This record gives sequence, C-alpha cells and structure tokens, in this order.
Amino acid sequence: MAPTSKVAPAPKQERAKDTVSAVLKATNAALKKGGEASVRIQDISAITKVSIGSIYHHFGDRDGLIRAAYVENYSAAIKDDIERVRRFMQSMNSANDIQENYEEMAAFITEHFVKFPAREQAFVIGSTAGRPLLREAIIKVQNELTNGLTEVMQVLKDRKILKPGLEPRAAAVFVLGMLHGRIIAEFDRSPVSDKDWNFAMLTAFNGLFATS
Repeated sequence: MAPTSKVAPAPKQERAKDTVSAVLKATNAALKKGGEASVRIQDISAITKVSIGSIYHHFGDRDGLIRAAYVENYSAAIKDDIERVRRFMQSMNSANDIQENYEEMAAFITEHFVKFPAREQAFVIGSTAGRPLLREAIIKVQNELTNGLTEVMQVLKDRKILKPGLEPRAAAVFVLGMLHGRIIAEFDRSPVSDKDWNFAMLTAFNGLFATS
C-alpha cells in the first residue's frame, strides 16, 4: 500500500468518530508501552474490534495511524488547558487578581504535566525529524495552540495588564516555551520538585505583567 498523505482522519458520523477514537486510544497505549515498534495494525484491530480494512480506510497506513496518534496526543491536553486558561484570564482585571490566584495557577501547571508529561511532548516533537508529514501536522497544531494563547494575551493587553510594548504573540510563545522547558527538569539527575518548578515558572510569568 502506498504511503498516505493523510494528517488525521476527520469523520463526520458519530459511529465513525467513535471508531477513530477507539483506534487512537489503543494506538496511544501501544506507543506508551513500547514505542512505535509496538504499534501493529493486527493488534489494534483485535483490541478495538475494528476491522483492519476500516483502520486502513481512516488512517491510510500504519505510518498514518502513528502520525494521527502523535497529533491527537500532542494537541488534546494542551487545547483543553488553553481553554481553561482563557476562562481564568477573562475573569482577571489586574495583575493583583492574577497573583491572588497563585494556588489555582500552580495546581493547573501540576495537572498539565500529569496529563501530558514534558518528556512525551519532547518525544513527539523529536519524532518529526525526517518525517515531513508529521512535522507539518505538528506545526499546524502548534500554530493553533499559539493562536489560542495569543488571544488570551490580547485580553490582558486590552485590560492593560500586559507590560506596555509586549506583543501578545511573543508573550504566548514565551509561556509555551516555558511549559516545554519542563523537559530539562525531568531529565535532570537531581530534578527540582513540582513546587519549586511552579514557583519559578509563575515568577517568570509574573514578569509579563505591568505591575507586580
């Protein structure tokens, strides 16, 4: 079978959505257990009770299935988290309001890395090397995530919370970069605690605001 150029399936019928969801869930489980070598179409079919033909129909081929799993895994948790940040920031009217909710923000950061550990994020990005279709898919997702957080930062700018002269998109990229930076702590022989990491990140985050 020729390699597929599909990025990810986008079924419209509920039954097809359930099928795709089940296959992606099983594929992600296999990836976490043993990497790409553990992803076998026959095994995924047996686990999900989805026919091999149906898997090929939705994902094109094995590489298409793995690519779709990476994209889904990379985007799902972060998109949900950006919506949570959006709701939180829309209720803030000053930098002091944000600082007074430090505990909620610290809890959010901890939960984010429980759902999607930094090393998994780094692994997905690293897997794009030499795989232009996967790279383009991740770039598309990352652009959507950056756009979403940029909208949040624009709200802060409009309310004069963001420092004068600081562009919302630059602030958004900085915050996302700090999140990805967590991978350094996870690979350190003496990793910092979640509490210390949260304090350091929120201290840097506070530097974006017009007042302290």
